[in-house]
Amino acid sequence: MEEQTDLRGPVVIGLGGLIVLLGLGFWQLDRLDWKRGIIAEAERRLSRPPAPLPDTLDPARDDYLPVAVEGRFTGEEYYHLTSQKPRGPGFDVIAPFETADGRRILVERGYVPQDARDPATREAPEGPRRIEGFLRWPDDLNRFTPDPDLDSRIWYARNVPSLSGAAGTEPVLLVQAPTGADAYPRGRAVEVRMRNNHLTYALTWFGTAIVWAGMALFWVRRQRLARARADG
Repeated sequence: MEEQTDLRGPVVIGLGGLIVLLGLGFWQLDRLDWKRGIIAEAERRLSRPPAPLPDTLDPARDDYLPVAVEGRFTGEEYYHLTSQKPRGPGFDVIAPFETADGRRILVERGYVPQDARDPATREAPEGPRRIEGFLRWPDDLNRFTPDPDLDSRIWYARNVPSLSGAAGTEPVLLVQAPTGADAYPRGRAVEVRMRNNHLTYALTWFGTAIVWAGMALFWVRRQRLARARADG
């Protein structure tokens, strides 16, 4: 009875910890399936033909949705500091666009090198035009991202709420599809890029569970040997 009492603590702690760690691992596998579903749905959206801009915008429903809008650029520009291989450092030009029905949205027109950031060095996008692209709410912001340089209109992440607040537009970014033109800004193809580390997290929890189980067994074995020596 005393031996059972001595082993009860290690057994309870070992099994309890093992159950929690395995539960976290299986929870991450569920999250993996969930994220794969989101990625698959976004990739399906990318393959659709362009549709009109939805009356109401929902990031969960409309991210990566191909749309076409008609209207004109307002003449303002904002810049997202970036880099593109093999072109090197430069900026994504983000400009307010007023649609034919009076809505204002952000359009990412494409990349320009550092020496082409000044609009005076480029042809102005004047007059009515049709823009095709993909709705985006990029997740570029993190805790290390500097605040935007409002005087120079430079952002260090495509933070849609911050950009739309400064430009007075709806909180949405339309990434313009490549036009094939050689002039800057040059659009880029949109790909589904979502962080999906859930398999790594699951393997980490399962690995920790194995280590925990081994330590628990070692603890139980030491307790039994200690009891055997005491009784001997």
